[in-house]
Amino acid sequence: MTRSRLRRMLQLCVVASVTLSPEALEAHAIHTTLTVLTAAPGGLTFTVRSFADDFSASVARHAGHAAPRDSSVRADEVVRYVRAQFELRDAGGRALSLESCGLRREGGLYFACFRAATLGGLGGVRVHNRMLTELHTDQVNIVQVDGRGARRTLLFTRASAPTVLSAGA
Repeated sequence: MTRSRLRRMLQLCVVASVTLSPEALEAHAIHTTLTVLTAAPGGLTFTVRSFADDFSASVARHAGHAAPRDSSVRADEVVRYVRAQFELRDAGGRALSLESCGLRREGGLYFACFRAATLGGLGGVRVHNRMLTELHTDQVNIVQVDGRGARRTLLFTRASAPTVLSAGA
């Protein structure tokens, strides 16, 4: 996928996420997640926003069962799924342990919060978001990294490699 096509997809996703209500999003044709990753003293926090139907289907598939008709998810299965699909590694290449800090559903969307302890902040951290790529070949995962007042936007697809962050994002 070309950089200009990814940029256009990002623009469409941002417009859709800002202008559409959760009810309108239920019939979505865009396969995307939006993650906001921030540094705080002692670690990193990120929240993943995803469409409930896709998220439920991927979590259920990963857990080895059919997705519920109501797109519900079990918190323990969400934790296992996110740990398998969203990777953070420190500057030394060690995987950071992800701990859940909450899961909520708002209409057709899920918001999953996770924390990772790290001493080094964002500098040298490797990020790789493969969420829902096993479900949709056109899946695009947007990760907005907020660090020290600077924001960097990363895009991940099925074919994307991990991205290394700088200290300022």
